[in-house]
Amino acid sequence: MRWAVVIVAILATSAAADDSKLAKEDVPIQPKATVRGKNKLCCGYPLVDELGWALRFYWLTREVDYQEVQGVNIPRGGACAMPANRWVEMYTRDGYFLSRVQERFACSLRLEGSGLMMDDRVVNYTGPCKYGYGTCFEQLDIKKFPFGRGAGTRPLIPFKSVAVDPKVIRIGEPLYIPEFDGLTLPDGSIHDGCVRADDTGGGIKKRKMDFFVVTYGNFRFLLDQLLNVSWITPHVEAPRCEYLRDM
Repeated sequence: MRWAVVIVAILATSAAADDSKLAKEDVPIQPKATVRGKNKLCCGYPLVDELGWALRFYWLTREVDYQEVQGVNIPRGGACAMPANRWVEMYTRDGYFLSRVQERFACSLRLEGSGLMMDDRVVNYTGPCKYGYGTCFEQLDIKKFPFGRGAGTRPLIPFKSVAVDPKVIRIGEPLYIPEFDGLTLPDGSIHDGCVRADDTGGGIKKRKMDFFVVTYGNFRFLLDQLLNVSWITPHVEAPRCEYLRDM
């Protein structure tokens, strides 16, 4: 029996969609729809019998977007909706000073995981610590990680990287998402439905997946393209997505 079937058996209970980012943007949540049939030659094997995988989004938070008090490129609500006049200091785990930034930017950086500073440095969240803001960060090599770093040393790839629960889907596994196939991306190109498990997250458990869309503006654009889809059907062992498999 294929391991995909085993995973489905383990996850017999359905997970509720984490609609935190959608709800605060006043986006209605789409109910589950009828599952698409599987095609072994094209799309592999679905991990669920119906649209039962919760879809969320994340992006590279940008300090420049927080320079305006009511910036249009930042979320309107949520945990990071705070006054623009509150400032904090960012440090590395070793106690090296990185920058003094608005607290709402530091909060967003902690939430999204990676961010772009005003001086074009790319930084990653590394967890709680005893310095400054109480959350530490690290500066990344922008040549290796221009959009941030995922699990381990994996660079995040725009519209290809997804964050998953590694106990359910192994890191590096290509996936076919039929709901993404034919999706028009912000640059006008068409998505082929193929993504790869490149990242993890503390809030990503079992049947949840975060799709890396680079910017908040892209998130808003894709919501319209996806018609507010919040449930997806990941497939494994899809021949058409083998080009994403790690060598």
